[in-house]
Amino acid sequence: MGDAIISCEQNASPQLIGVGKDISFKKSLLQNIPNIYYPDFKNKVVIDKSRLWASEHNISMAREYISKDVKAIVLYRPIEEIVASFAKLYPEDRRESVYVALLNDASDFFREIYSTYEAKNSNDPNFLFVSYDDITLNTEKTLSDIYKHIGLNRFIHNTRVINQTVFEDDERNNVAPGMHIIRPKIEKQINPVILPDWVKELCRNITNGFSECGLLEKIK
Repeated sequence: MGDAIISCEQNASPQLIGVGKDISFKKSLLQNIPNIYYPDFKNKVVIDKSRLWASEHNISMAREYISKDVKAIVLYRPIEEIVASFAKLYPEDRRESVYVALLNDASDFFREIYSTYEAKNSNDPNFLFVSYDDITLNTEKTLSDIYKHIGLNRFIHNTRVINQTVFEDDERNNVAPGMHIIRPKIEKQINPVILPDWVKELCRNITNGFSECGLLEKIK
């Protein structure tokens, strides 16, 4: 949707303005993208996975072109734990490059951290914040909170026997094999990866930087 807006407002703007469709075409195009993306999905609620939806720009776009009642479930976790979780997917001799790729301020990872920061500081009542510990240690209450948030009747899940029905093509996306494998039961796992001291320090610096902006106080 974001790319479509850029096309309408920049790349194709002269052509659209020339035929008087710069407003009507953009609106029609963007409103129809969800129907094209989910052509066979007729349920009341669609849960679309992207951490960047919670950014101020993207949530405003969703409310303008999808529904004014769009809501977000925002997952969060300590930065060190996220980095270690990524590193676990790679052999030890490749982990340093993973750390460098994640922890630079031009990475998608940084954009996602900032989206979480924006969401928390918006005080938006349509945002529900869920931590990793909420999911793994207080699963039933967290699921109830999610159902209440999105306005659906609570379904009783078997969180000890989970079958993966949605798959992502990690090979074509050039990410580590297994990054999107869903484990067969919900539980907290101990990650054996020990981060190098320089990575820990960098994670703390990033965390402290957002803390100074009020992020961590609002998350707690």
